[in-house]
Amino acid sequence: MCFLVEPDREKGFHLDVEDYLSGVLILASELSRLSVNSVTAGDYSRPLHISTFINELDSGFRLLNLKNDSLRKRYDGLKYDVKKVEEVVYDLSIRGFNKETAAACVEK
Repeated sequence: MCFLVEPDREKGFHLDVEDYLSGVLILASELSRLSVNSVTAGDYSRPLHISTFINELDSGFRLLNLKNDSLRKRYDGLKYDVKKVEEVVYDLSIRGFNKETAAACVEK
């Protein structure tokens, strides 16, 4: 497997940990937007997968002691992204679009 990111700056492209974590947090906010758009497009199973991933991501970030101001602000945004995805999943469950119903909709 070929990795493009090297730990040593002289050997190739280097990515700081702060930049990587910031990118992961941006990904989470885009995934929360995708969960809303997926429901609009009729894909009812995708928000369930996104919810699982974002909740695991939130659990991982809770273990970190974030002292960087920009990372801390983005992490605070992750809390709102978790809430947004949970609301989408809750609305799907209220309307009866659970995993079984979502699978039936995909087959049609």
